[in-house]
Amino acid sequence: MRKRYLMTPGPTPVPPEVLLAQARPMIHHRTDEFSDVLARAVADLKYIFQTENDVLIFSASGTGVMESAFVNLFSPGDKVVVCSNGKFGDRFVQLADAYGLDAVKLEYEWDRVVDPADI
Repeated sequence: MRKRYLMTPGPTPVPPEVLLAQARPMIHHRTDEFSDVLARAVADLKYIFQTENDVLIFSASGTGVMESAFVNLFSPGDKVVVCSNGKFGDRFVQLADAYGLDAVKLEYEWDRVVDPADI
């Protein structure tokens, strides 16, 4: 069988059992079955992250989640620290600019890890 790849953010190999699960009939989001699947997913995420706090599941790309963080936590003119050492950091800088935030940019080479002491 030819290997299948998920191309975002990948390429990431997709296990055959995942491909088969994607071939199953869709579950409507207002059914009890969907509610049960969602509740299990939230509980499993709480276990994975070892938290009793709320976890959020976004049906968006990583950029959508990043944008949500800015628009829900900050207002135009707020000062934010943005660390950039690659594509996603650059995207955070662009989003901060797009939403009128006063971004303090800590820029690093792509191969350099951000030092928490710099913040």
